[in-house]
Amino acid sequence: MQNIKSIAEYTKSFTNEELHSSIIKNHMKIEAWFRNQWIKYPAPFYTSIDIRNSGYKIAPVDTNLFPAGFNNLDKDLEFLYISALQHAMERISPKITKVLIISENHTRNKFYISSIDSLSNLIKKAGYEVKVALLIDEDSLQINPKFENKDNILIYDHFIPDAILLNNDLSSGVPDIFNNIIQPILPDKNLGWTNRSKTIHFEYFSDVVNNFSNLLDIDAWLLEPLFRNCGEIDFKTKQGEDCLVRHATRLFALIEEKYKYYGIDEDPYIMIKADSGTYGMGIMKIKSVQELSKLNRKQRTKMLKTKGGNKLDKVILQEGIYSNEKLKPINQVAEPVIYSFGSNLVGGFYRSHDMKTNSENLNSPGMTFHPIPFKDACINPNNEESIYSDTNKFYIYGVIARLAILAAAKELYNIEA
Repeated sequence: MQNIKSIAEYTKSFTNEELHSSIIKNHMKIEAWFRNQWIKYPAPFYTSIDIRNSGYKIAPVDTNLFPAGFNNLDKDLEFLYISALQHAMERISPKITKVLIISENHTRNKFYISSIDSLSNLIKKAGYEVKVALLIDEDSLQINPKFENKDNILIYDHFIPDAILLNNDLSSGVPDIFNNIIQPILPDKNLGWTNRSKTIHFEYFSDVVNNFSNLLDIDAWLLEPLFRNCGEIDFKTKQGEDCLVRHATRLFALIEEKYKYYGIDEDPYIMIKADSGTYGMGIMKIKSVQELSKLNRKQRTKMLKTKGGNKLDKVILQEGIYSNEKLKPINQVAEPVIYSFGSNLVGGFYRSHDMKTNSENLNSPGMTFHPIPFKDACINPNNEESIYSDTNKFYIYGVIARLAILAAAKELYNIEA
């Protein structure tokens, strides 16, 4: 992994000093606000948030409740991850001693295996007995026969866990084996992609950001991506594309209006994404409404299926956010990814790609990762430093990440209510 001395810089012509300064100067008010929010809306067990920084705008573009990539975190800060993990687990129950991790079925994906190994080792070092299980048996493609539900207690290969930690996003459905079990499932099984949607998440996020921006008297647009949603769509038969065009037209108009207001000399673009799912699949960038009527076969094929071969039939149209950060000295476009256990931020990394521009999806083959040395920067800004210093920039990322976590916490609250 390459040593990045100056972590990242972004084009100074695109900075919004008022936004950055407002967050840094009001950090005590912000921390008090978050503290009150967590009392009512406890955070999901763990989260990772993909953030884009244009300078004039900083916003999350994805909130992952079954995060991978633990192997890309800064190894020197392991003590911080262990402490936050212990705190998150103890909030569930102080009686937990055994944890079953249910992983994705990526037995040939060395990067995912490395992530699961890292996560498992962290939990072990936090003082818990850990076992990792595949949900699906690779030979039969059915539920792993080592699972059994005995008197509403989930058992795996004679291992009786006190808690089940999902690192499988349940894209293919919630298995019956999870029904009525008494052990806590982290996060809630109903937050899997079978039930959850990005549209619903960003509706919660928009509500959270509106409340937060009122607190600081700033424009909510500076912290959130605009979005629209259609009903069912089929890119093969073109069913639903008239709705797509209508919403794209409106979304481009709204973005252009904001760009004009703030004097931003950029071309608006939109990311069309699968409304459910991860792994950078089912994503398409458009720079104009006209592009939607001229989609070629390759573009349409890309938008037919998501992870696990599931049919893509719903999408979210999301405002494209330029990433005006570049890793130095290698000069690659980069975006921060921030991790948490509960509401405690533990750091993250920059995702970069030397073959992508600042308007493209970086979560694609060929991406590289560079740990962010958070230490206490994510919760402790320095008013005496430049508002663009790494310490203060990381604090701002921490604020954006926690706003996304809070939106997910509200999703969880309403599922459990």
